[in-house]
Amino acid sequence: MAFNRFLQLLLLMPAAVPSSGVMADHTIAIDGGRLTLPQVRSDGVQVFKGVPYANPPIGPLRWKPPQLVAPWTGVRQVEAFGADCMQAVSENSPAARPRSEDCLYLNVWAPAASKVRAPIFVWIHGGGSRVGSGAQPLFDGTALAKKGIMVVTVNYRLGPFGFLSTPELSGESGYGASGNYGFMDVIAALKWVRRNGAAFGGNVNRVTVGGESSGSVTTSVLMASPLAAGLFQQAIGESGSAFRRAEQESMGATTLAKEEARGSALMGQVGARDLTALRKVPAERVLIGAAHLSHGQFFNLPVVDGHVLPDAPWRVFASGHFNAVPLLAGWNADEGSLTLLGPKRSFAQMLAQTYGAKANVVARLYPHADADEEATLVAAAGHHNIAYPTWLWAYATAHFGHAPVYVYEFDHAPPLPAGRFGPAFDVRLAGAFHGAEIPYVFDTLATQSEWRITDADRAVARQMSDYWASFIRNGTPGGSGVASWPRYVPGAKAMRMRIAARSEAEPDPDFDRFMRLMAVHTAIDPPLPQPPGKAAKIQ
Repeated sequence: MAFNRFLQLLLLMPAAVPSSGVMADHTIAIDGGRLTLPQVRSDGVQVFKGVPYANPPIGPLRWKPPQLVAPWTGVRQVEAFGADCMQAVSENSPAARPRSEDCLYLNVWAPAASKVRAPIFVWIHGGGSRVGSGAQPLFDGTALAKKGIMVVTVNYRLGPFGFLSTPELSGESGYGASGNYGFMDVIAALKWVRRNGAAFGGNVNRVTVGGESSGSVTTSVLMASPLAAGLFQQAIGESGSAFRRAEQESMGATTLAKEEARGSALMGQVGARDLTALRKVPAERVLIGAAHLSHGQFFNLPVVDGHVLPDAPWRVFASGHFNAVPLLAGWNADEGSLTLLGPKRSFAQMLAQTYGAKANVVARLYPHADADEEATLVAAAGHHNIAYPTWLWAYATAHFGHAPVYVYEFDHAPPLPAGRFGPAFDVRLAGAFHGAEIPYVFDTLATQSEWRITDADRAVARQMSDYWASFIRNGTPGGSGVASWPRYVPGAKAMRMRIAARSEAEPDPDFDRFMRLMAVHTAIDPPLPQPPGKAAKIQ
């Protein structure tokens, strides 16, 4: 037993890197100091929780780019997750979880017995860039680690702490803009992985970054950001992107001027006369003030700052100056189903509210019988809010670059219990709702204790996890016994993967529709945001 333990420790040691990795005293040396070496679990996985990757962004560091982690003395324990970043209590961050501005921590699931460097998957949680954390049970990396993947989940600043802009912040930044601190945090975490991943047995030259919802938005920003160049070799986007106009549903990139005006309003709301005073306002008061000002919008949008995001994502990609890596991206079949929880509206009303003068043009893209009115509303709302912006990112990556792109639609309805979305909502209408794919990707169905899990669910989780693991390993989704997944090539013959109980590649049924939606948005959307100081361009 002792000899086996010794072998496991040797396997964790980075080859030809004697100054880092496992030490003789059973610790790991990383940025800032040493971590305890947790015991290898019976499943062959080692878990490191609550590892700091940057200094706490508190006091004068509030609304500053993340700073290198300060050295600590002694050996740091890794049995507990770090605090969630400041946010309202929700199922994403329940009351039992600590919340703090001191939250820039990450977690690692490492395959301890791997004979080769493990490819690394850096996961960015969703939640509208307002809620959530890397500690959520849905994101447990065990199943992927058992397949030889090193999984890293990241906390990043949220809401007004991660995405605030003010004129004074822009003035002190050194580049004439502000905001995007949450994205800077993720970039800092990727740099940390580059410097320290080998100490955990990871291959720092095979990093995949990915996320869901706002985590997918962040991933698209990383592909557009020169600050993230070379920090990852592949990307995964699940249900979201920064492409499109700035609105709550799409989280499209917005202008600095708009965000500075909102930031100034927050200063007035909390009674801060200047930035020094604002940095002293208690965190809870900042959250309350931001919530009071929200009115359906939040401090969570990517800002075209000329620094993290040099221009509107579409123009960055069209220029060819983006991080052109293999991309796996897609959405769920029923992204719009939870709109049924809101005020009742007809399909025609939804189109009028969304597309204005072009509503009749869009209506012709969704022919349907009267009996299918509700299903058509769900489809159109899901396309507008999630599917189309995600597709536009995939389209731009394939159209303006040469790296392979793989597109999917997840079409498996989880077995939800009655009342999951409230007593008045029939869960059968939820279908493959927004976020439904996550426990299948991570094969964490066991965390959904109320679901009536079947063998079909387990089979979908196995194949989806296999697809993701294969892409993380080599940039191509595959796996034993799963359907072949063709590369997405825009055009009449574009193929995407339909992931369901019986997955299969199919001609993209939405390609023509989304191309027509692109023309509609070109006609009705406001101009794409410009970097600070740039004159408006013709779109």
